[in-house]
Amino acid sequence: MEGADNIAYTDRQYEVLASVTAAICAEYPRITTERIVGHSHIAPGRKTDPGEAFDWDRYKQMLD
Repeated sequence: MEGADNIAYTDRQYEVLASVTAAICAEYPRITTERIVGHSHIAPGRKTDPGEAFDWDRYKQMLD
């Protein structure tokens, strides 16, 4: 996804991300919503994306 930490992502970005995520999870069933994180979770202090503007709740609800 392309964006900035403090600029809201678009509806279309969430739609495509959810679609791609669903395809990945179908192919790799060990990837569950609990295991999906952002760069900021993996490399705090070095990476900030997807940033505070990313709505994790919205995204994860789209995966249910």
